[in-house]
Amino acid sequence: MLKKVSVTMVLFAFIIGCVGILPAMAAEKIDVRKVAEDLAQYLVSTRRMISQMVDVINTHGAKVEEPLPKDAPYAFKGVIPAYMGRIIGDDFFKNSGIRVKQTTLGKGEYGVRNTYNTADDWEKEVLTRFYEPSYPKGKGYGEEADWEGKKVYRYMLPLYIEKSCLKCHGDPATSPTGDGKDMAGKPMENYLEGEIRGGISVIIPLEEKT
Repeated sequence: MLKKVSVTMVLFAFIIGCVGILPAMAAEKIDVRKVAEDLAQYLVSTRRMISQMVDVINTHGAKVEEPLPKDAPYAFKGVIPAYMGRIIGDDFFKNSGIRVKQTTLGKGEYGVRNTYNTADDWEKEVLTRFYEPSYPKGKGYGEEADWEGKKVYRYMLPLYIEKSCLKCHGDPATSPTGDGKDMAGKPMENYLEGEIRGGISVIIPLEEKT
């Protein structure tokens, strides 16, 4: 049986009641797609808020919703959307059995920044669909599937480059260190606002663990 979620983070509070009823229930008995979509959207929101708070996080003496202190020292602390999305997803998987993961095909010669986010075969197929010009922007894709010998519901929500993402993924000419790399030391891939970055992949078990 899936464990009951014990994490106290507001991010996942809304699904605590759902986690206990997911096992052994077919997708048609509950709106599994809606649960998966909401989970993906919450991780997107988490990434967005962290991205927008990067300067506050890294500027000494800065506070949320207040102007940045003038001439205050700036020190990168490693708190970025990709890292936080990964550790939150890992913690949630350990506590619920539901996997919420960031994934991407990368961009051109740059490839995937972090091998942890490498897409599996199912994710590659869905991401390829997202890149097609005819695919509706913002629309996720989901279906029942087999994963590691278990019956699951798989879902992916497309992830787009937003303005705040350009600090790390935008024009290399804007590199804060002047070497084409972002604050984390990764090459800036020259993404444009609105381009596909990847997706949020969700895997929900539909069978009771034995």
